[in-house]
Amino acid sequence: MSESHNFEYTIKMVKKDNYKFEVDFGSDSIKNLVMDEEEAVPGGEGVGPTASMLLATAVGNCLSASLTFCLTKKKVELKELNTTIKFKRERNEEGFWRISQIEVDLEPVVENNKDQNFIRCLEIFKNYCIVSGSVKEGIPIKVNLN
Repeated sequence: MSESHNFEYTIKMVKKDNYKFEVDFGSDSIKNLVMDEEEAVPGGEGVGPTASMLLATAVGNCLSASLTFCLTKKKVELKELNTTIKFKRERNEEGFWRISQIEVDLEPVVENNKDQNFIRCLEIFKNYCIVSGSVKEGIPIKVNLN
């Protein structure tokens, strides 16, 4: 399938203090976000989410949105959707901290959980999640120092 539109986004960050960074998403309708490291990290104050937390949250949000989109498209009324995201950080063989696992528990509540459209969405929604699919495949990262 040929994609007719490619999208490119720019997000800017400015270091404020210690490990605090202010994130500007480049949109007047999206408020800036403060990120920080946990208090367990010397200099971290825990006043905002860590990068690890945001990565796990992005995976969980994308899966939740993909399920919601599928159910809406199939005209299945989603009464409630609760999502719980758990992730593990562990040291790799070289001793560096890495996210070793992200687990997303989705609890959709619908009128009829035997509905064929509901069952079909449960089978396919993961395929439409940009973030989890990209993370799972491994996103190439280019780093430039100016």
